[in-house]
Amino acid sequence: MRDNSGLAKVGEFGLIKKIREQVKDLQAGAVVGIGDDAGGVEVEPGKVVLFTTDTLVENVHFKWDYVSGYQIGWKTLAVNLSDIAAMGGVPTHCLVTLGIPKEVNLSLIDSIYQGLRALASLYNIGIIGGDIVSSPTFFITVALLGEADKENILLRSGAKQGDFIYVTGDLGVSSAGLFCLKEKELNVPIFLREKLQERHLLPSPRVNEGRQIAEAKVASSMIDISDGLVLDLSHILEESGVGAKLWEEKIPVSKEVKKLAKEFNRSFLDWGLYGGEDYELLFTCSSRISLEDIKNGLRFPVTKIGKIVKGPPEIILVGSVGKQRKIEPKGWNHFASPVSGKV
Repeated sequence: MRDNSGLAKVGEFGLIKKIREQVKDLQAGAVVGIGDDAGGVEVEPGKVVLFTTDTLVENVHFKWDYVSGYQIGWKTLAVNLSDIAAMGGVPTHCLVTLGIPKEVNLSLIDSIYQGLRALASLYNIGIIGGDIVSSPTFFITVALLGEADKENILLRSGAKQGDFIYVTGDLGVSSAGLFCLKEKELNVPIFLREKLQERHLLPSPRVNEGRQIAEAKVASSMIDISDGLVLDLSHILEESGVGAKLWEEKIPVSKEVKKLAKEFNRSFLDWGLYGGEDYELLFTCSSRISLEDIKNGLRFPVTKIGKIVKGPPEIILVGSVGKQRKIEPKGWNHFASPVSGKV
């Protein structure tokens, strides 16, 4: 077995930085290169084609004992849609690659494509090709194209001192759903279990919301929450060269998540801060734009949860009585040791 101690030491995001440095001279023609949710190339004046790709791997991102082929097809496309949403773009076409063990039943592949088709039809996305290979472990990769007006593209690098931090929807729901999926013997009311599990298995990417935020021109930066609020906010801070303060009492955690956490002595705040795969949008806005103006300009609810501050890319959590503490950007991170898993 190869020694992977180097990967464990640098982690997923350290590896991305290393690759980014290695190929920096090959990004000259891109409007958006490595370091954002999608890459972008200007194909005509003012028009940008966006590229993104994501892979789900058996026993890394999911287990077949709690997920169906339909859900995997849906979710793999959904996580890519979320990347395009974070750029303020519109998804258009995708390619699908399958790595299939020889013992897989054909009915599973049919189910996967039913899930892909169901979500693709909601956003009028063409499925126009891909690849099929034999693999000892099942995986599915979607490569998605999108488009955006150059002037509307939102990056991670635009946050400025004094900006406020906003988020769409509720956080921690997907992590609570995964908890229910993994702990099948827990006595959780069926309606609560199903609601939380659905959010994990069939996420709803915020494509329309991302487009509205971009077109309203209220945001200075944006990212989707795939790896957890704290970890994804840290990406904005690193790219923008700023720090942040989050207000603990403002983190939007749903009553269902709080109920489950209380019942099983879990921290709902940890789910809200570190739980991944909510696929909500995290964005920053100038302090000159009021919350009322933002709400009036958008047709969906958002929550103001913190502020961008001067300093290193660190996150300070401010408690309800004003007590402050630095929090580490932990969350889902391939190769890190130990990892907080999606499995």
